Amino acid sequence: MRRFTAGLIALGLVCATAQATTTQSKPTHRYDVHPSKLRGKTFKTLAAAKSACGSSPVVWLNPTGVVFHTSTSKWFGHTRTGTYSCRNVAKAAGYWQSKY
Repeated sequence: MRRFTAGLIALGLVCATAQATTTQSKPTHRYDVHPSKLRGKTFKTLAAAKSACGSSPVVWLNPTGVVFHTSTSKWFGHTRTGTYSCRNVAKAAGYWQSKY
C-alpha cells in the first residue's frame, strides 16, 4: 500500500510539472520591432543620414540584433549588416541602444 501511494504521489508530481511546462505561454521577444516604420528612413552613407536627420543624432542600426549603436560605439558603422538612421526613428521602430 505504501509503494502504491508513493507511486501515485510521484506520478502526480510528474504530471503536474509536465502540465505546468505545457500551459506556459511561448516567450516572445521582449522588444516589439516594427521594420515597416524604417522604410525610406535608412541610409547607406553617413553624410546622407546627417543631412536627413537634422537635430536627431545619427545611429547605426543592426537589424539582426535589434539594436542601434551611437557614434561613440566601436560598432558604429562596423557590423556585418546594418544601415544608418536617425535615433528617434530607430526608437520609434522598436530598436534599443546597445550597451557596447
